[in-house]
Amino acid sequence: MSGSVRILVTGATGAVGGAVMRALDAAGHRPHGVSRRGGTGPRQHVWQVGREEPPPALRGPWDTVVHCAADTRWNLPFEEAERANVDPLRAVLRLTTPETHLVHLSSSYATGLAGDVTSPSPDAYRNSYEWSKAATERLVHAESARADIVRFPVVMGARTDGLLDRYSGFFWLPTSLCSGAVPAMVAEEKALLDIVSTDDVAQHVTRLLAAGAPAATRLSVLGRGDRAQPVAEAFETVRAALNTWRAAHGVPPLDRLPSMTPEQWNRFYLPFAEQHLDRAQLLRVTAFRAYQGYLSVTEPFEVTHRVPDTALVLHRSIRRWAETHASAARRVPRPWRT
Repeated sequence: MSGSVRILVTGATGAVGGAVMRALDAAGHRPHGVSRRGGTGPRQHVWQVGREEPPPALRGPWDTVVHCAADTRWNLPFEEAERANVDPLRAVLRLTTPETHLVHLSSSYATGLAGDVTSPSPDAYRNSYEWSKAATERLVHAESARADIVRFPVVMGARTDGLLDRYSGFFWLPTSLCSGAVPAMVAEEKALLDIVSTDDVAQHVTRLLAAGAPAATRLSVLGRGDRAQPVAEAFETVRAALNTWRAAHGVPPLDRLPSMTPEQWNRFYLPFAEQHLDRAQLLRVTAFRAYQGYLSVTEPFEVTHRVPDTALVLHRSIRRWAETHASAARRVPRPWRT
């Protein structure tokens, strides 16, 4: 693929979209990026995708569209999740032609509770985010003849230094560990936490573009699969990374959290504790509950492209988070008291 090919990247200032833009630039392309606020440079554009008509510079046609834009919040009402993730894809599809190579970035968790994306029922998914990502995959199958769908799990930063354009999602964990918002490690004993680097996703997208559009919809699943880190080990990696940074800045180390299964926590500890917690503690517990499903995945994802080991990626990403969020990383947890 030559540099004269017109490439549009949505979500171009996000964690994954930013890495994709840099990888395409390094490969000799001149991609155009679009995001809600716009980035720096002449090929960065502002567009509220799905909520307004595209500006004239973006109206195509495009040879390739890499759709990275997504709202990863898990607690949106389902109608709002559709507006946030499905409507933007509909708008992007209107910029394509039958010859456009669409690369749609999805999530390994789009398969929900049933293990596939076929069900339109919210009951088949853990939350509205998973439901909306499954809906986008069904839309790609229905509307695009030359598409790549790329699924990946939790995203960490660059392999060299942990850099992320935006720290969100999983980074509730270091924030909560430092503030004391997480009172225990609630996870299944054999749970796995699959992780990829932004580099893994960006390099895979670059290879897909170099290979050209598929004859039919093609699915890639990135990750470690059955070689993913156990959740307990990942927690310790996060704690070790934070404590390394805290030691270098004269902050007391974080203690290891007590561990228990979701059944133990929800059936025995939480019902007793809730009646004694203040409003702030109850809000923390409620927020923490939304993550339990992701710390209880014991069946590994079936990956088509296994990425290299990610333990060091996780460590470097947490260290980089601490460097860029020093006030949060310096906090000393307060014990939970009634």
